[in-house]
Amino acid sequence: MAKKNQETRELYILLLRTQSLLSRVIHIATKEPYTHISIGFSGDCTQFYSFARRYARLPLPAGFVHESIESGMMARSKDAPCALYRMEVPAQSYRAIRRKFKKMLPIQKRFQYSVLGTFLCFFGIAYKRRNKYFCSQFVAETLNEVGVMELTKSPELYHPVDFLSLPEMELCYEGTLGGLAQKRFALAC
Repeated sequence: MAKKNQETRELYILLLRTQSLLSRVIHIATKEPYTHISIGFSGDCTQFYSFARRYARLPLPAGFVHESIESGMMARSKDAPCALYRMEVPAQSYRAIRRKFKKMLPIQKRFQYSVLGTFLCFFGIAYKRRNKYFCSQFVAETLNEVGVMELTKSPELYHPVDFLSLPEMELCYEGTLGGLAQKRFALAC
């Protein structure tokens, strides 16, 4: 949504499907190729933010997290299918997202994963609770807040694959997380 002659920055959107129990259930129920989405600030894949499990070995607690393909659940999921997209956004929107995440990090334990919201989303029921999100709800709400994405439905009804229809999305990589880890410095998107 960046206008001509406007300063822009790059945001990265990572979609993936791990073999965690929740991811497998979502994949079976929706038949969609990806069950998780994160926002990143650089193509080297070391800095993504989303709502997910806090510890790789435990599904709960879950909430606002800093993710990387080098650690946590992503590092344990080298065979997981994924797609990395880039989108140019106004620099002002980029900075607003960074400020938001920077404010959230010190108090990240206040933010929890919305298990019920995830379940109700499957049935087309929008359910919002304060400081509780699931990954695609959080990404939709964040991109909408900064004017990067115009919502066509409630943020609580977004699935990771819904973001693939954004015209600004440019595919940088599609394959496995292990393959992305090997190619991340050579990505030219």
